[in-house]
Amino acid sequence: MHNFASASFQLSNLRLPHPSLDFLRFNRHEEQADDANFTAIVSTPVVVDNMVFSEYILGRPGMKKATGIHEVVARMRSEPDMVGVQESAVAEYVRGQLHLMQYLEYYMCRPRYFLEQRHLLPLCDEARMGLVEQYYAFDESVMLEFLGRKLNSRTRTYLPELATKTGIPVASCKRQFENIRRIAKQAEDEEGVPLVNEIMDRFALSEPLATHYAHILFLNINRVDTTKRCLSHFKFADFDFCASILIQYWTTTTSTMTLDDIDQPLTQYAQQLKGLLVENKANFDSLCTSVRLHVSSLLPKTPSGSSASTSTIPSSALLALLENRTVRGSTQIRAILRVSFSIVADIGASSTLRNALGIIVEKIVDSFASMGLRSEDMELFYDSVILHSIGIVTEQILDPAPAIEALSRTLTGTKLLGRRLFRQKSSIFGPLNKIRPTQ
Repeated sequence: MHNFASASFQLSNLRLPHPSLDFLRFNRHEEQADDANFTAIVSTPVVVDNMVFSEYILGRPGMKKATGIHEVVARMRSEPDMVGVQESAVAEYVRGQLHLMQYLEYYMCRPRYFLEQRHLLPLCDEARMGLVEQYYAFDESVMLEFLGRKLNSRTRTYLPELATKTGIPVASCKRQFENIRRIAKQAEDEEGVPLVNEIMDRFALSEPLATHYAHILFLNINRVDTTKRCLSHFKFADFDFCASILIQYWTTTTSTMTLDDIDQPLTQYAQQLKGLLVENKANFDSLCTSVRLHVSSLLPKTPSGSSASTSTIPSSALLALLENRTVRGSTQIRAILRVSFSIVADIGASSTLRNALGIIVEKIVDSFASMGLRSEDMELFYDSVILHSIGIVTEQILDPAPAIEALSRTLTGTKLLGRRLFRQKSSIFGPLNKIRPTQ
Protein backbone atom coordinates (compact mmCIF):
# COMPACT_ATOMS: atom_id res chain seq x y z
CA MET A 1 0.00 0.00 0.00
CA HIS A 2 1.45 3.37 -0.98
CA ASN A 3 0.63 6.06 1.53
CA PHE A 4 1.11 9.77 1.89
CA ALA A 5 1.98 10.01 5.56
CA SER A 6 1.43 13.08 7.69
CA ALA A 7 0.28 14.00 11.14
CA SER A 8 -3.15 14.74 12.48
CA PHE A 9 -4.25 15.49 16.00
CA GLN A 10 -6.18 13.67 18.68
CA LEU A 11 -7.40 15.38 21.83
CA SER A 12 -7.09 13.58 25.13
CA ASN A 13 -8.21 14.81 28.60
CA LEU A 14 -5.70 14.06 31.33
CA ARG A 15 -6.57 14.41 35.03
CA LEU A 16 -3.41 15.22 37.00
CA PRO A 17 -2.82 15.71 40.77
CA HIS A 18 -2.73 19.42 41.55
CA PRO A 19 0.53 20.78 42.95
CA SER A 20 0.66 23.21 45.84
CA LEU A 21 -1.11 26.42 44.93
CA ASP A 22 -0.17 28.47 48.00
CA PHE A 23 1.91 30.83 45.87
CA LEU A 24 -1.07 31.74 43.68
CA ARG A 25 -3.35 34.64 44.43
CA PHE A 26 -7.01 33.99 43.59
CA ASN A 27 -9.51 36.76 43.05
CA ARG A 28 -13.00 36.65 44.51
CA HIS A 29 -14.39 34.72 41.55
CA GLU A 30 -11.83 31.94 41.92
CA GLU A 31 -11.39 29.36 44.60
CA GLN A 32 -8.65 26.93 45.37
CA ALA A 33 -9.14 23.28 44.33
CA ASP A 34 -7.37 20.09 45.22
CA ASP A 35 -6.75 19.13 41.60
CA ALA A 36 -7.02 20.55 38.03
CA ASN A 37 -7.98 19.33 34.56
CA PHE A 38 -5.53 19.78 31.68
CA THR A 39 -6.14 19.23 27.95
CA ALA A 40 -3.13 17.71 26.20
CA ILE A 41 -2.65 17.50 22.43
CA VAL A 42 -1.15 14.20 21.39
CA SER A 43 0.27 13.96 17.86
CA THR A 44 -0.60 10.72 16.09
CA PRO A 45 0.24 9.73 12.51
CA VAL A 46 -2.61 9.95 10.03
CA VAL A 47 -2.42 8.54 6.53
CA VAL A 48 -3.91 9.53 3.18
CA ASP A 49 -4.26 6.09 1.67
CA ASN A 50 -3.32 6.14 -1.99
CA MET A 51 -5.48 3.11 -2.85
CA VAL A 52 -8.60 4.64 -1.31
CA PHE A 53 -7.88 8.01 -2.90
CA SER A 54 -7.48 6.38 -6.32
CA GLU A 55 -10.76 4.50 -5.94
CA TYR A 56 -12.47 7.67 -4.75
CA ILE A 57 -11.46 9.79 -7.75
CA LEU A 58 -12.25 6.91 -10.12
CA GLY A 59 -15.83 7.33 -8.97
CA ARG A 60 -16.63 3.72 -8.12
CA PRO A 61 -20.36 3.35 -7.36
CA GLY A 62 -21.07 4.07 -3.70
CA MET A 63 -17.54 5.23 -2.83
CA LYS A 64 -18.51 8.82 -2.20
CA LYS A 65 -21.30 7.70 0.13
CA ALA A 66 -19.11 5.08 1.82
CA THR A 67 -21.61 2.35 0.91
CA GLY A 68 -19.62 0.64 -1.87
CA ILE A 69 -16.44 -0.13 0.04
CA HIS A 70 -16.58 -3.92 0.11
CA GLU A 71 -14.25 -4.38 -2.88
CA VAL A 72 -11.71 -1.99 -1.41
CA VAL A 73 -11.88 -3.71 1.97
CA ALA A 74 -11.43 -7.13 0.36
CA ARG A 75 -8.47 -5.95 -1.72
CA MET A 76 -6.87 -4.31 1.31
CA ARG A 77 -7.25 -7.42 3.47
CA SER A 78 -5.49 -9.47 0.80
CA GLU A 79 -2.29 -7.49 1.21
CA PRO A 80 0.50 -9.18 3.21
CA ASP A 81 0.60 -6.58 5.99
CA MET A 82 -3.19 -6.83 6.52
CA VAL A 83 -3.50 -10.59 6.93
CA GLY A 84 -5.49 -11.43 10.04
CA VAL A 85 -6.98 -7.97 10.50
CA GLN A 86 -10.68 -8.06 11.17
CA GLU A 87 -12.93 -6.96 8.32
CA SER A 88 -14.83 -4.53 10.53
CA ALA A 89 -11.60 -2.76 11.49
CA VAL A 90 -10.53 -2.40 7.85
CA ALA A 91 -14.02 -1.18 6.88
CA GLU A 92 -13.89 1.43 9.62
CA TYR A 93 -10.46 2.52 8.39
CA VAL A 94 -11.77 2.88 4.82
CA ARG A 95 -14.79 4.88 5.99
CA GLY A 96 -12.48 7.22 7.85
CA GLN A 97 -10.39 7.61 4.73
CA LEU A 98 -13.48 8.44 2.65
CA HIS A 99 -14.44 11.18 5.08
CA LEU A 100 -10.93 12.56 4.65
CA MET A 101 -11.32 12.37 0.85
CA GLN A 102 -14.52 14.39 0.99
CA TYR A 103 -12.67 17.01 3.02
CA LEU A 104 -9.78 17.00 0.55
CA GLU A 105 -11.94 17.26 -2.57
CA TYR A 106 -12.96 20.81 -1.75
CA TYR A 107 -9.31 21.84 -1.79
CA MET A 108 -8.50 19.83 -4.90
CA CYS A 109 -10.67 22.34 -6.76
CA ARG A 110 -8.41 25.07 -5.32
CA PRO A 111 -4.98 23.45 -5.65
CA ARG A 112 -2.85 26.56 -5.25
CA TYR A 113 -4.65 27.48 -2.03
CA PHE A 114 -4.29 23.88 -0.84
CA LEU A 115 -0.52 24.01 -1.38
CA GLU A 116 -0.03 27.38 0.27
CA GLN A 117 -2.21 26.86 3.38
CA ARG A 118 -0.18 24.22 5.17
CA HIS A 119 -2.23 24.47 8.34
CA LEU A 120 -5.28 22.97 6.59
CA LEU A 121 -3.76 19.51 6.61
CA PRO A 122 -0.26 18.66 7.79
CA LEU A 123 1.03 17.05 4.59
CA CYS A 124 4.44 17.52 3.05
CA ASP A 125 4.70 19.45 -0.26
CA GLU A 126 5.49 16.29 -2.23
CA ALA A 127 2.36 14.56 -0.92
CA ARG A 128 0.17 17.60 -1.66
CA MET A 129 1.43 17.89 -5.22
CA GLY A 130 0.98 14.15 -5.72
CA LEU A 131 -2.66 14.37 -4.66
CA VAL A 132 -3.32 17.32 -6.99
CA GLU A 133 -1.64 15.54 -9.90
CA GLN A 134 -3.76 12.44 -9.34
CA TYR A 135 -6.97 14.43 -9.06
CA TYR A 136 -6.35 16.24 -12.37
CA ALA A 137 -5.24 13.14 -14.28
CA PHE A 138 -7.69 12.05 -16.97
CA ASP A 139 -8.70 9.09 -19.11
CA GLU A 140 -7.79 9.58 -22.77
CA SER A 141 -10.98 7.89 -23.94
CA VAL A 142 -13.04 10.41 -21.96
CA MET A 143 -11.02 13.44 -23.01
CA LEU A 144 -11.21 12.37 -26.65
CA GLU A 145 -14.98 12.88 -26.51
CA PHE A 146 -14.55 16.41 -25.11
CA LEU A 147 -12.31 17.57 -27.97
CA GLY A 148 -13.95 20.21 -30.13
CA ARG A 149 -17.00 20.45 -27.86
CA LYS A 150 -18.30 23.45 -26.00
CA LEU A 151 -17.81 22.85 -22.28
CA ASN A 152 -21.36 23.78 -21.33
CA SER A 153 -24.44 22.27 -19.69
CA ARG A 154 -25.30 20.40 -22.87
CA THR A 155 -22.04 18.50 -22.67
CA ARG A 156 -22.71 17.81 -18.99
CA THR A 157 -25.98 16.09 -19.89
CA TYR A 158 -23.96 13.88 -22.27
CA LEU A 159 -21.86 12.47 -19.40
CA PRO A 160 -24.07 9.41 -18.61
CA GLU A 161 -23.97 8.39 -22.27
CA LEU A 162 -20.22 8.99 -22.32
CA ALA A 163 -19.78 6.80 -19.24
CA THR A 164 -21.68 3.97 -20.93
CA LYS A 165 -19.62 4.35 -24.10
CA THR A 166 -16.20 4.43 -22.45
CA GLY A 167 -16.84 2.20 -19.44
CA ILE A 168 -15.65 4.95 -17.09
CA PRO A 169 -17.94 5.67 -14.08
CA VAL A 170 -20.14 8.76 -14.38
CA ALA A 171 -18.58 10.33 -11.30
CA SER A 172 -15.12 10.12 -12.87
CA CYS A 173 -16.40 11.58 -16.16
CA LYS A 174 -17.95 14.44 -14.20
CA ARG A 175 -14.71 15.07 -12.29
CA GLN A 176 -12.75 15.24 -15.55
CA PHE A 177 -15.36 17.50 -17.16
CA GLU A 178 -15.35 19.88 -14.20
CA ASN A 179 -11.53 19.91 -14.14
CA ILE A 180 -11.21 20.97 -17.78
CA ARG A 181 -13.99 23.54 -17.33
CA ARG A 182 -12.27 24.95 -14.26
CA ILE A 183 -8.94 25.26 -16.04
CA ALA A 184 -10.57 26.85 -19.08
CA LYS A 185 -12.38 29.40 -16.94
CA GLN A 186 -9.26 30.37 -15.01
CA ALA A 187 -7.16 30.68 -18.16
CA GLU A 188 -9.60 32.57 -20.39
CA ASP A 189 -8.94 35.97 -18.79
CA GLU A 190 -5.16 35.83 -19.20
CA GLU A 191 -3.55 37.51 -22.19
CA GLY A 192 0.04 37.52 -23.34
CA VAL A 193 1.03 34.60 -21.11
CA PRO A 194 1.78 31.12 -22.49
CA LEU A 195 -1.09 28.90 -21.43
CA VAL A 196 1.12 26.05 -20.20
CA ASN A 197 2.86 28.39 -17.76
CA GLU A 198 -0.46 29.80 -16.60
CA ILE A 199 -1.88 26.34 -15.88
CA MET A 200 1.26 25.28 -14.04
CA ASP A 201 1.15 28.42 -11.92
CA ARG A 202 -2.56 28.41 -11.06
CA PHE A 203 -3.10 24.67 -10.64
CA ALA A 204 0.35 23.46 -9.58
CA LEU A 205 0.37 20.74 -12.23
CA SER A 206 3.47 19.17 -13.72
CA GLU A 207 4.58 20.48 -17.10
CA PRO A 208 3.54 17.33 -19.05
CA LEU A 209 0.01 17.36 -17.60
CA ALA A 210 -0.32 21.14 -18.01
CA THR A 211 0.80 20.77 -21.63
CA HIS A 212 -1.91 18.18 -22.29
CA TYR A 213 -4.54 20.54 -20.88
CA ALA A 214 -3.18 23.42 -23.02
CA HIS A 215 -3.53 21.26 -26.13
CA ILE A 216 -7.09 20.29 -25.19
CA LEU A 217 -8.05 23.94 -24.66
CA PHE A 218 -6.46 24.96 -27.96
CA LEU A 219 -8.57 22.41 -29.84
CA ASN A 220 -11.71 23.36 -27.92
CA ILE A 221 -11.33 27.14 -28.07
CA ASN A 222 -10.75 26.98 -31.82
CA ARG A 223 -13.40 24.26 -32.26
CA VAL A 224 -11.00 22.07 -34.26
CA ASP A 225 -13.11 19.27 -35.71
CA THR A 226 -11.90 15.83 -34.63
CA THR A 227 -15.13 13.95 -35.42
CA LYS A 228 -14.91 13.75 -39.21
CA ARG A 229 -15.13 10.31 -40.79
CA CYS A 230 -11.55 10.51 -42.03
CA LEU A 231 -10.39 11.18 -38.43
CA SER A 232 -12.58 8.64 -36.68
CA HIS A 233 -9.87 6.02 -36.09
CA PHE A 234 -7.36 8.34 -34.43
CA LYS A 235 -6.83 8.41 -30.67
CA PHE A 236 -6.41 11.19 -28.16
CA ALA A 237 -2.61 10.94 -28.39
CA ASP A 238 -2.79 11.68 -32.14
CA PHE A 239 -4.85 14.84 -31.65
CA ASP A 240 -2.70 15.89 -28.70
CA PHE A 241 0.35 15.66 -30.97
CA CYS A 242 -1.42 17.59 -33.74
CA ALA A 243 -2.33 20.38 -31.32
CA SER A 244 1.31 20.64 -30.25
CA ILE A 245 2.39 21.01 -33.90
CA LEU A 246 -0.27 23.63 -34.65
CA ILE A 247 0.81 25.63 -31.62
CA GLN A 248 4.55 25.24 -32.17
CA TYR A 249 4.67 26.03 -35.88
CA TRP A 250 1.64 28.17 -36.70
CA THR A 251 0.97 30.38 -33.67
CA THR A 252 2.89 33.23 -32.06
CA THR A 253 5.54 32.54 -29.43
CA THR A 254 3.39 34.06 -26.63
CA SER A 255 0.24 32.29 -27.73
CA THR A 256 -2.68 32.06 -25.30
CA MET A 257 -4.37 29.57 -27.61
CA THR A 258 -6.98 31.81 -29.20
CA LEU A 259 -7.63 32.75 -32.81
CA ASP A 260 -5.97 36.10 -32.23
CA ASP A 261 -2.68 34.32 -31.70
CA ILE A 262 -2.41 32.75 -35.15
CA ASP A 263 0.78 34.20 -36.59
CA GLN A 264 -0.46 36.78 -39.11
CA PRO A 265 2.95 37.44 -40.76
CA LEU A 266 3.23 33.68 -41.29
CA THR A 267 -0.10 33.55 -43.11
CA GLN A 268 0.93 36.46 -45.33
CA TYR A 269 4.24 34.84 -46.25
CA ALA A 270 2.47 31.53 -46.94
CA GLN A 271 0.23 33.28 -49.45
CA GLN A 272 3.25 34.92 -51.08
CA LEU A 273 5.18 31.62 -51.21
CA LYS A 274 2.25 29.85 -52.83
CA GLY A 275 2.26 32.37 -55.64
CA LEU A 276 6.05 32.21 -56.00
CA LEU A 277 6.61 28.44 -55.84
CA VAL A 278 3.32 26.91 -57.03
CA GLU A 279 1.50 29.33 -59.29
CA ASN A 280 4.63 30.55 -61.08
CA LYS A 281 5.16 27.85 -63.75
CA ALA A 282 8.86 28.50 -64.32
CA ASN A 283 9.68 28.35 -60.60
CA PHE A 284 7.47 25.29 -60.12
CA ASP A 285 9.13 23.40 -62.96
CA SER A 286 12.58 24.32 -61.64
CA LEU A 287 11.60 23.18 -58.15
CA CYS A 288 10.26 19.84 -59.44
CA THR A 289 13.47 19.20 -61.38
CA SER A 290 15.63 19.93 -58.32
CA VAL A 291 13.49 17.74 -56.09
CA ARG A 292 13.59 14.87 -58.60
CA LEU A 293 17.39 15.00 -58.85
CA HIS A 294 17.77 15.19 -55.08
CA VAL A 295 15.42 12.27 -54.39
CA SER A 296 17.09 10.18 -57.11
CA SER A 297 20.46 10.79 -55.47
CA LEU A 298 19.18 9.12 -52.29
CA LEU A 299 18.95 5.74 -54.02
CA PRO A 300 21.72 3.35 -52.91
CA LYS A 301 24.50 2.96 -55.49
CA THR A 302 24.52 -0.81 -55.11
CA PRO A 303 21.55 -2.67 -53.66
CA SER A 304 23.66 -5.07 -51.62
CA GLY A 305 26.17 -2.58 -50.35
CA SER A 306 23.83 0.09 -49.05
CA SER A 307 23.73 0.67 -45.32
CA ALA A 308 21.13 3.44 -45.50
CA SER A 309 17.92 3.11 -43.51
CA THR A 310 14.87 2.14 -45.54
CA SER A 311 13.13 5.26 -44.24
CA THR A 312 15.61 7.44 -46.16
CA ILE A 313 15.35 5.47 -49.42
CA PRO A 314 12.61 6.76 -51.75
CA SER A 315 10.13 4.25 -53.10
CA SER A 316 9.73 3.56 -56.80
CA ALA A 317 6.26 5.17 -56.63
CA LEU A 318 7.77 8.47 -55.46
CA LEU A 319 10.41 8.37 -58.19
CA ALA A 320 7.73 7.63 -60.80
CA LEU A 321 5.66 10.56 -59.56
CA LEU A 322 8.58 12.98 -59.70
CA GLU A 323 9.70 11.75 -63.10
CA ASN A 324 6.16 12.34 -64.36
CA ARG A 325 5.72 8.78 -65.60
CA THR A 326 2.27 8.63 -63.99
CA VAL A 327 -0.84 10.09 -65.57
CA ARG A 328 -1.28 12.75 -62.92
CA GLY A 329 2.40 13.59 -62.41
CA SER A 330 3.08 17.28 -61.84
CA THR A 331 -0.63 18.02 -61.42
CA GLN A 332 -0.67 16.01 -58.21
CA ILE A 333 2.51 17.66 -56.92
CA ARG A 334 1.11 21.11 -57.67
CA ALA A 335 -2.17 20.27 -55.92
CA ILE A 336 -0.39 18.95 -52.82
CA LEU A 337 1.85 22.01 -52.51
CA ARG A 338 -1.04 24.38 -53.17
CA VAL A 339 -3.05 22.84 -50.33
CA SER A 340 0.01 22.86 -48.05
CA PHE A 341 0.46 26.62 -48.44
CA SER A 342 -3.27 27.42 -48.55
CA ILE A 343 -3.96 25.84 -45.16
CA VAL A 344 -1.51 28.18 -43.46
CA ALA A 345 -2.40 31.19 -45.61
CA ASP A 346 -6.08 30.85 -44.65
CA ILE A 347 -5.70 29.52 -41.11
CA GLY A 348 -6.62 32.89 -39.64
CA ALA A 349 -10.18 32.12 -40.75
CA SER A 350 -12.03 30.07 -38.13
CA SER A 351 -13.44 27.65 -40.71
CA THR A 352 -9.98 26.75 -42.04
CA LEU A 353 -8.52 26.09 -38.59
CA ARG A 354 -11.62 24.13 -37.61
CA ASN A 355 -11.21 21.82 -40.62
CA ALA A 356 -7.39 21.84 -40.79
CA LEU A 357 -6.86 18.21 -39.75
CA GLY A 358 -9.57 16.93 -42.06
CA ILE A 359 -8.11 18.90 -44.99
CA ILE A 360 -4.64 17.46 -44.37
CA VAL A 361 -5.99 13.90 -44.31
CA GLU A 362 -8.35 14.21 -47.28
CA LYS A 363 -6.27 16.38 -49.60
CA ILE A 364 -2.67 15.55 -48.68
CA VAL A 365 -2.42 12.23 -46.87
CA ASP A 366 -5.01 10.49 -49.03
CA SER A 367 -3.37 11.87 -52.17
CA PHE A 368 -0.05 10.29 -51.19
CA ALA A 369 -1.70 7.03 -50.13
CA SER A 370 -3.78 6.77 -53.32
CA MET A 371 -0.57 6.83 -55.36
CA GLY A 372 0.95 4.03 -53.31
CA LEU A 373 3.34 6.29 -51.41
CA ARG A 374 4.47 5.73 -47.82
CA SER A 375 4.64 8.21 -44.98
CA GLU A 376 8.44 8.08 -45.37
CA ASP A 377 8.04 9.18 -49.00
CA MET A 378 5.94 12.13 -47.89
CA GLU A 379 8.61 13.16 -45.40
CA LEU A 380 11.35 12.91 -48.04
CA PHE A 381 9.26 14.94 -50.47
CA TYR A 382 8.62 17.82 -48.05
CA ASP A 383 12.22 17.90 -46.84
CA SER A 384 13.45 18.11 -50.42
CA VAL A 385 10.93 20.82 -51.33
CA ILE A 386 12.03 22.94 -48.36
CA LEU A 387 15.71 22.46 -49.22
CA HIS A 388 15.39 23.43 -52.87
CA SER A 389 12.83 26.21 -52.39
CA ILE A 390 15.33 28.22 -50.35
CA GLY A 391 17.39 29.03 -53.44
CA ILE A 392 14.35 30.36 -55.33
CA VAL A 393 13.22 32.43 -52.35
CA THR A 394 16.69 33.86 -51.83
CA GLU A 395 16.94 34.94 -55.46
CA GLN A 396 13.48 36.46 -55.86
CA ILE A 397 12.54 37.98 -52.48
CA LEU A 398 14.31 41.13 -51.35
CA ASP A 399 14.42 40.20 -47.64
CA PRO A 400 14.53 36.40 -47.79
CA ALA A 401 15.19 35.52 -44.13
CA PRO A 402 11.59 35.88 -42.82
CA ALA A 403 10.24 34.18 -45.95
CA ILE A 404 12.62 31.23 -45.52
CA GLU A 405 11.56 30.87 -41.88
CA ALA A 406 7.89 30.97 -42.93
CA LEU A 407 8.61 28.37 -45.64
CA SER A 408 10.19 26.02 -43.11
CA ARG A 409 7.41 26.50 -40.53
CA THR A 410 4.65 26.04 -43.09
CA LEU A 411 5.92 22.87 -44.76
CA THR A 412 7.50 21.31 -41.66
CA GLY A 413 4.21 21.70 -39.76
CA THR A 414 2.28 20.17 -42.65
CA LYS A 415 4.79 17.33 -42.94
CA LEU A 416 4.63 16.45 -39.23
CA LEU A 417 0.84 16.59 -39.16
CA GLY A 418 0.60 14.47 -42.31
CA ARG A 419 3.11 11.95 -40.97
CA ARG A 420 1.09 11.48 -37.79
CA LEU A 421 -2.22 11.26 -39.64
CA PHE A 422 -0.92 9.10 -42.46
CA ARG A 423 -2.91 5.97 -43.25
CA GLN A 424 -2.74 3.43 -46.01
CA LYS A 425 -5.80 3.05 -48.23
CA SER A 426 -8.10 0.53 -46.60
CA SER A 427 -11.09 -1.58 -47.48
CA ILE A 428 -14.46 0.03 -46.85
CA PHE A 429 -15.07 -2.79 -44.36
CA GLY A 430 -11.90 -2.03 -42.42
CA PRO A 431 -11.69 -0.49 -38.95
CA LEU A 432 -10.79 2.91 -40.38
CA ASN A 433 -14.42 3.50 -41.28
CA LYS A 434 -15.76 3.36 -37.76
CA ILE A 435 -17.30 6.73 -37.12
CA ARG A 436 -17.51 8.52 -33.80
CA PRO A 437 -20.88 10.25 -33.42
CA THR A 438 -20.73 13.99 -33.90
CA GLN A 439 -22.41 16.63 -31.79
